[in-house]
Amino acid sequence: MRKILVLLVILAFVLMSCAKETKVTVTSSGGAAQQKPAAAAQQAPATTASQAAATPNVAALEQDGMSCLEPGVRVCRPINLRDGKVGDTVGFAFGMSNLLNLPTKFAIKLKFVNTQQSVGQSAIEADKDYMISWLAVNDLEAYYELQPGENMSKPILVKIGDMVAEGKPTPPGTYVFEIQAQTYDNGFYENYEPAQKISVRVK
Repeated sequence: MRKILVLLVILAFVLMSCAKETKVTVTSSGGAAQQKPAAAAQQAPATTASQAAATPNVAALEQDGMSCLEPGVRVCRPINLRDGKVGDTVGFAFGMSNLLNLPTKFAIKLKFVNTQQSVGQSAIEADKDYMISWLAVNDLEAYYELQPGENMSKPILVKIGDMVAEGKPTPPGTYVFEIQAQTYDNGFYENYEPAQKISVRVK
């Protein structure tokens, strides 16, 4: 009878040991499940196209500048308004034809004019020195020699800066610039045609 009792005690001990091993396995499974959020956190968010800064198609602008030069037209810019956001570079086509009777050197001068807001909106106080930096993507000192009847096209670029004055981030609004074609002769400049205005509307 004692032998039977001893056997029953041993059997009960073995069953309890098996039960403990089963519990350890379940804990391990729970640990693996906790690793899933960590793996998901390692995935970096994808950069969307809308977040990237826009740049214009320079070749297309050059073609547009040539296309708008109809017979008898000295200068032209087919589009005068572009939309963009801070960090974007927007472009305008600008064509010029030498309708003088001699080879002539030309310069293209750019400057900031003013800002424009809708009725009821506060005026934007922009510093001209800051705004000129938006035009620095162009060669502001270049001049071009054209033969009589020769045409040329230059893209005019505006890189929308993040500031309009010291301590003033660029707010939404319209920023107006001016393109002035001039003849150049021995250090003297003379306006070739009335200035052309272009506007950049910052969203």
